[in-house]
Amino acid sequence: MIIDQGFCFNAGEWNFPDAPLRGLYSRHSVYRHITGMDSFEPWLSRVEERLSRLRLGEVAGSIPPEWYNDEYDRLEELIRKLDQRRHLVRELILSARDSGRQPFANWK
Repeated sequence: MIIDQGFCFNAGEWNFPDAPLRGLYSRHSVYRHITGMDSFEPWLSRVEERLSRLRLGEVAGSIPPEWYNDEYDRLEELIRKLDQRRHLVRELILSARDSGRQPFANWK
């Protein structure tokens, strides 16, 4: 198997540099249907309310150890950070919206 995580979790660094446009697709036309925060529902609420640390741990438990070089401590730290950051997603979306590049041209 080949796994290409691309820039997920900042490539192999497993951290989260907060830059408003990081993680957005370069062709902003894919966001043409985004008209406001409601456009991200129900997924945004599910991340905030249902994606618990326990659930994150369950998902992480299904990852083959060779995919994270048997670095279980780093995986645990990633789970902890994801659990903390799930409440920041709304704020990060607003930061992207307010950036100079305006990826959500139809936001009202």
